[in-house]
Order: sequence, then C-alpha cells, then structure tokens
Amino acid sequence: MKVSGFSIGFFALPFTLLFCSCADINDSWESKGGGFFKYSVNGEGSYNIELGKNDVEPPFYVNNSHHYFFVRTRMDESDQGDQLSLMVNSPQTGKDLTPVGKANINGRFQDVTWMRIRYSPESPLILDSSTVRFDEIIGDSLWTADLSLYFKDCRSGTCVDSLPPIHVTGRLRYWVPDSER
Repeated sequence: MKVSGFSIGFFALPFTLLFCSCADINDSWESKGGGFFKYSVNGEGSYNIELGKNDVEPPFYVNNSHHYFFVRTRMDESDQGDQLSLMVNSPQTGKDLTPVGKANINGRFQDVTWMRIRYSPESPLILDSSTVRFDEIIGDSLWTADLSLYFKDCRSGTCVDSLPPIHVTGRLRYWVPDSER
C-alpha cells in the first residue's frame, strides 16, 4: 500500500528495528544483577568469570545485617576451572583493605577467602600482602574493586609451602538486581 509515494513498509522498518534493538535492554547486569571478575594469575593470561546475581552478598543486603562483602564465583563459569571465594570486612572506598582469611562459621574456623586454580583444591589466602581496594560503592546498586591477592600454591593437589605464592590480580564489578534495591 502506498501513501503519498511511500510504502507502509518504509515507515514500519525503522519502528521494527527500534523495538528489536531495545528488546534486551532489561537483560543486563545493571537490571538483573550480576557482574564479572576479570583477572590474571602470576601476571599471565586474561581470564573472566561471570558473576550471577546470587554470587555476591553485599553488606546490609536484602534481609541481612552483616557488615561484610562476600563473593563466591561458580567454577562452571570459568573456562579454566578457577573459582574464587572472597570476604572483606566493612568495605569502604579508597583504602587498601585486607581480606578475611578465616572466619568462625557454625562454631568452626574455616577458610573463607581462597582460590581454586585449574580445578585444584582450595588455595588459602596469604594475608601479608593481599589487598582489596573498592573504588566505587553505590551501596544499593554497584560494587567495584581492584584485587591483589596471594594464595598458597595447591595446584599439584596439595598445598606446598616451599613454592612461591600464586598472585592473582584483577577487577571485580557487581550490580545488585533492580528488584532488590
């Protein structure tokens, strides 16, 4: 059908493209929650683990009253078989914070910050030089930090104290889901 020399298809095409391009706008981390952990191991590689909305517990978040930031990645989100568990007490921006190595959980002290490298056992944190620096905290929506973490080397299947530590550096970014702000 033509109207003044133009076909209706001429007008319908831009509207169709506009609606199609906006279809996934609410499927992003910013609205659904989640984020990423981009990192390297001993200065090598550029790896990425995607964070789901339930992989992170910010402080004072949806029915909790704890004061720590906790993240545990899922091994199935890593192509290398890596997994990170990280706890930071009372996070704040602009300071080098030392992660929590062990915590009392159900009456038992256990490692809460650790890293699995290539399906290895959990490598415990070495506290001496490990730091987390949050540079962006929007309490109810966004958490961003640079990580410089040292772990015992457990890649052989057991942790070997005589080996140099594993140094993991990276960037973590997490958005709280819209529905939970």
